[in-house]
Amino acid sequence: MNRDAEVVHQFELSGGALCLDFVNTVGDRPTFSNEHLHRYSDLLAWAEQAGVVTGPTSESLEAGSGDAPDERRRVFRRALRLRETLYRLFSALAADQTPRAGDLDALNRELGRALSHLRVGDAGAGAGEFGWRWDGGPDRLERVVWPVARSAAELLTSGEAAQIKECASETCSWLFVDRSRTHRRRWCDMKSCGNRAKARRHYRRKKAASQ
Repeated sequence: MNRDAEVVHQFELSGGALCLDFVNTVGDRPTFSNEHLHRYSDLLAWAEQAGVVTGPTSESLEAGSGDAPDERRRVFRRALRLRETLYRLFSALAADQTPRAGDLDALNRELGRALSHLRVGDAGAGAGEFGWRWDGGPDRLERVVWPVARSAAELLTSGEAAQIKECASETCSWLFVDRSRTHRRRWCDMKSCGNRAKARRHYRRKKAASQ
């Protein structure tokens, strides 16, 4: 995406699933003090970095959405609602709790909208080879939301749903699929939250020893 006049945030895609990477575009719930989606352009930047759309499609959506500010805001608000719905669903699973029926209903509504645009097409790799593609044209502003809903449904119905974890940091709230050998991973990223937690523990031990 061409944004010469501004610095584009580089999103950390460490959740292990597209839907969790989308959930992780904000941290430190419920304060939301680490929000990275402020407008539709930010949503497009995430979608391009996550591989949801290509660069040309992202640029087309950015250019076309300028003529439809109301639709742009509507899709952006819808995306944020889906993000928080997914956070509640997967956070509940991470805590071994039953997700709220209303959140599952909300996901299913988004899933119904998304799957109505899913098609089987020629994969372009050779005769008789087919793959999934999203229909609806490159100018559909909501196309960035469709793969997220599909990813969430696939994760919920997979065996990995039991391996969803929430970062142990009190100021993070990021979610991830724990694919570690022992399934004892605690942090979204050891280099960030893990190291900060180690530093805090070291500081507390040092302070206690000096008293």
